[in-house]
Amino acid sequence: MMQVFHVTDRLQGSGIVLQEYNGKFELVAAAKSRKTDGTLWLKWCYPQRDRKPSEKAIPWKLELGNATEAAAALKFFLNQLGH
Repeated sequence: MMQVFHVTDRLQGSGIVLQEYNGKFELVAAAKSRKTDGTLWLKWCYPQRDRKPSEKAIPWKLELGNATEAAAALKFFLNQLGH
């Protein structure tokens, strides 16, 4: 599994992880440990099912698809920002 971390808030150590799992790419909310080991801690949530929180937590993520689909999605958002 590939993971690349990008810091969005240096004070809190939080950011976004781009990770690949089973050929699919996703962005996951995360924070990096302040300890010297730099462990990444993914943020987890309880998604709603039938207007009730599910019993099982999952990573707080956005699924982007395979490499081609992920690149197209990210290019789309860059274009929205004028880049």
